[in-house]
Amino acid sequence: MVETDSLRLRPAVKEDVERLWEICQGQTAEEFCLWGADLVYEYPPRLEQMRRRFEALSGDVVLFAAECGGQVVGFAEIGEMDPARRSGVLARVLLEKGQRGKGRGKELVNLVLDQAVEALGLEEVKLIVYGGNLRAQRCYDTCGFVRGEALLRPGREDAWWMRADLRGRRGDGQPIHPSRNDG
Repeated sequence: MVETDSLRLRPAVKEDVERLWEICQGQTAEEFCLWGADLVYEYPPRLEQMRRRFEALSGDVVLFAAECGGQVVGFAEIGEMDPARRSGVLARVLLEKGQRGKGRGKELVNLVLDQAVEALGLEEVKLIVYGGNLRAQRCYDTCGFVRGEALLRPGREDAWWMRADLRGRRGDGQPIHPSRNDG
């Protein structure tokens, strides 16, 4: 478990899945797609499907729950971990609507990156961001990610990879040298 002044991050447990489903309720198909949910869940989201996916998570995927004031307000996962390359992929970063626009997304991403270094031993984390998701792009830029190669996916708007070099990360939510992420 790690925390900042306003968020506490911990591995998700099966009881958190209902909260994940609740946060998803009322999302449009576009909102659902922006956080990558459509890659693992059908739209509209079904609680039973989310429970089955959680139970099937393997050791190369870690789902984190973020709490604020004792209530789960968000989730993020690191998957596709490659121990040889000490890398992983950040995916499905989600905050409930009432937590957005307050810097909580940056807090959540930084807490997950701290765990990627401290608990998972990763040196690099990548993610995919969609071209129209400007809020997420700004968040990831602030957290030390840099834009990489473009992706074109049938039926989706353009997207690209972003990458964060975690070597030298202090573990306090801030990279030492964000400019080191240029490779």
